[in-house]
Amino acid sequence: MSCSTIKRNGRAVCNAGALPVDDDRVFRSGTQAGHGPIEPLTGRMLLADSRRARPDMVKGLYAMVRRSAFSICAVVSLVLSGCGTPLVGADPVPSTSSLDHARDVARPELERSADFEKISVETEIQAPLASVTTWFADRGAAAFGSFLTGTDSVPGVVSTESLSGAWGKPGDRRRVVFSDNNTALEEITDRKPQLLQYQIWNLTNRTGRYIRYAVSELEFMDNGQATRVRWTYSFRPKIWPDGYLIRPYVQNDFRKFMEVGLQAMRDKAVADLAPKRSARSS
Repeated sequence: MSCSTIKRNGRAVCNAGALPVDDDRVFRSGTQAGHGPIEPLTGRMLLADSRRARPDMVKGLYAMVRRSAFSICAVVSLVLSGCGTPLVGADPVPSTSSLDHARDVARPELERSADFEKISVETEIQAPLASVTTWFADRGAAAFGSFLTGTDSVPGVVSTESLSGAWGKPGDRRRVVFSDNNTALEEITDRKPQLLQYQIWNLTNRTGRYIRYAVSELEFMDNGQATRVRWTYSFRPKIWPDGYLIRPYVQNDFRKFMEVGLQAMRDKAVADLAPKRSARSS
């Protein structure tokens, strides 16, 4: 057993459990053999003990504040986003009238200077740039949804339905159905030999609660005898807390979804281009 001792009338008196902080009156001592001389238990020592315990308290308070802030932001976001534009053609099997509406409804205006939550992934295709961009124009762009098979946390694409055009030029629009029966609208906003940009909106899944729209860009870059492909997704939050709320999902779950999809596109391109390369070499 250890105790603190107090000088009283020139004697050291055990004061177990009491922790006075007067430097001139408080001492630390022990009853076990081998203890050295009595040492002062000063206010500075007590303050040091308190500081050692403080980090755990601060971490606990910080976690509690973060949880509270997240909950408040989520509630505010859901309340304010409830006033947004009604979803169009949200049913997995929509009626003719809803498809007509989805075809004609105006897409959200692209805001070049807005704040976006962005994520980019890259891959390399072992084929020249000209071969890859030709393959993408002929096959890859129209089939891109089939590469997006999904992950455990992000549903894949199960079908795409053309609303206008053949998904090859600006203005072409289609409706996408995911494996969880949620849907979205997509429209090409820019198309060059080395770029495909399209806008996604009218998302019926949980992410759609927090974003006005998203912009997807596929860029193809020359890398000697290979082609570098960069895929960037930019999410436009609806209101101020939404970027914070979707950031973990975008940077982790959606990143994995994009990596899996881009790898599938790369494998298909390599498989399709390999016979042509073999024929040329022979």
